[in-house]
Amino acid sequence: MTNPDWMENWCVGTGGIRKQPSGEWSSDNATEVSFPIDVQTELARIEDASYWFAHRNKIIANVVDLFPPSGPIVDVGGGNGFVARGLIQRGYHAMVVEPGELGTATCRVRGVPVVRAAFQDIDPPKAGTAAIGLFDVLEHIEDDVSALRRMEETLKVGGMLYLAVPAYQRLWSQEDIDGGHYRRYSLSGLAKRLQECGFSVEYQTYFFASLVLPMFVLRTLPTMIGQRPKVNMTQTASEHRLPKGMIGDWLGRSFDKEERAIRSGRTVSFGTSCLIAARKIG
Repeated sequence: MTNPDWMENWCVGTGGIRKQPSGEWSSDNATEVSFPIDVQTELARIEDASYWFAHRNKIIANVVDLFPPSGPIVDVGGGNGFVARGLIQRGYHAMVVEPGELGTATCRVRGVPVVRAAFQDIDPPKAGTAAIGLFDVLEHIEDDVSALRRMEETLKVGGMLYLAVPAYQRLWSQEDIDGGHYRRYSLSGLAKRLQECGFSVEYQTYFFASLVLPMFVLRTLPTMIGQRPKVNMTQTASEHRLPKGMIGDWLGRSFDKEERAIRSGRTVSFGTSCLIAARKIG
């Protein structure tokens, strides 16, 4: 695929990456990240059939609609490009910065502009990016405050940061351990971090409210008593399919109700995920 002009301009101004003969932009460095990137091909298959990824994409796109960027969105750690593809389908310019070779290959198959690099290995122009997405990425970074300060330096004044993270430390489970998480968040704690790093929080909400109790019962509680085994991809794929019957119907209706609320600018008071739209102050 041919890179769009706006991406080429961003890449030309970014240190630490170079254009390969294939046309791909990539970094020579390969800083280790706290994420099992070797499973990204399996994740790509799960994403396309997953109610969880589908609902998250709707919620993210709705919030971007409420607080639109002034230019392209750089999806940092964007994996297989599932969110970026959804934003592109919604009419936004979006690209992925992703260190995993499997993830970047999937991005290209999906038609998503991508740079193969870890964000910490590159040097975008300061105050030169209109919008950044961090979608279930911040929890993988040990020093999350330093990461947020780096995002603030990269964004233009008034630029947007869209941030999704897992909610509630008390929901910690084996999935967090296996996924390379350092923590889960509350909206209040995350908003405080953002404000300390030079952002104004424009909007904040929880989502996946109907999954709080099932997650506690099926994941957190077994982990607490040592009965939750290391997670495998077959198990993960199964848990990403809505159950049949009344429970599946109820979950589907709850997601639709949640999506309508957030699309209208209202908020959800609890859930297994947090989402914040924040603006760089100056």
